Amino acid sequence: MEWNQVKEVVEEIKKRTATPAYSLIIAAEKKPDIFSSKFGGVPYWDMKRDYPTDSEGNKLMLLAQLNLDRAEVEAPLPEQGMLQFFIGGDDVFGLDFDKPDEQNTFRVVYHEQVNYGITREDILALHPPVCTDEENEEYTPVFKEAVVDIAKKTVYMGIESYQFDKMFAEIVKEKFGTDIGNQTVYSVLDEEAFDKLAEEISNSGHWLLGYPYFTQSDPREYEEKYRIYDTLLFQMDSDYIENEDYVLWGDCGVGNFFINGEDLKRRDFSKVLYNWDCC
Repeated sequence: MEWNQVKEVVEEIKKRTATPAYSLIIAAEKKPDIFSSKFGGVPYWDMKRDYPTDSEGNKLMLLAQLNLDRAEVEAPLPEQGMLQFFIGGDDVFGLDFDKPDEQNTFRVVYHEQVNYGITREDILALHPPVCTDEENEEYTPVFKEAVVDIAKKTVYMGIESYQFDKMFAEIVKEKFGTDIGNQTVYSVLDEEAFDKLAEEISNSGHWLLGYPYFTQSDPREYEEKYRIYDTLLFQMDSDYIENEDYVLWGDCGVGNFFINGEDLKRRDFSKVLYNWDCC
């Protein structure tokens, strides 16, 4: 296919899949506290709740938290409270490859209300594992605690989503009468056109909602039972600023958390699919 044809298909994909999402941008100049939207560090915690642990009773480590009181977000996200992501402190960052949707080695927690009377000292008394502590450095993708700013943007389905090849083929047939069958986009396009396409609708970076990015493949592509998790809840990409690592998933990978859209509307975070991969 010529690039002008591919470009026409891309524009149609954008029309069909445009959706609001929230970009998370590391603000290296800001100092984080326990109430910040941030990656890593000492978490906020409601002292009336039991601190999250894995199935063996080991305390989980904060991967990220988003203070929705201080962000301009809209449904289907909660518009207030604190949304948190915790992982186990092991060399696979709390991912159970056999049961990635059972929260035994990771946890997604939602606090409907934030108690701003809680202090850092209150939290430290719980002895939570912290990513920046020396003994945890090998067991977390977060190298440095960092505030994140939250900005609304429009995003589009990218080539990594398992539905993308099917949609691409449908549009090619509609517009040009060419049936490419079950061929992948990669096999249809030459390398230059494929790279341009990937760049045009890339979903790399850190996100709430939107469409996922992978360095390998979408785990829902080959496991139909995971397709109930139809909504990207949170994505954390590898990230470095001025040659300083902030986040590193293995060899420059990316982590994703998926949820069923109806569960998200109900504020039910008990069923979440966790995945990360790297090059």
